[in-house]
Amino acid sequence: MYVHIGEDAMVRMNDIVAIMDVQAADDSLIMEQFMKDNENGIVDLCQSACKSIVITDFKVYLSPLSSATLKKRAGKMSRPFGRK
Repeated sequence: MYVHIGEDAMVRMNDIVAIMDVQAADDSLIMEQFMKDNENGIVDLCQSACKSIVITDFKVYLSPLSSATLKKRAGKMSRPFGRK
């Protein structure tokens, strides 16, 4: 299954390692270092303000969608068929 993470980008749900709020990441020295170490693999999908960071096995995406929205989308796709 794929999750739409903003603009025209979709990622495989199995490739998602973490979905983080940008505000929380801004306050973390570890995330600051992680972003510096992976700056070549960052894909910026934001035309204006970024709201979340989606970390996958292969890239780091800056998304205009909130982390809560992305988590809901991922949660809806992970439910077994026939359940609500």
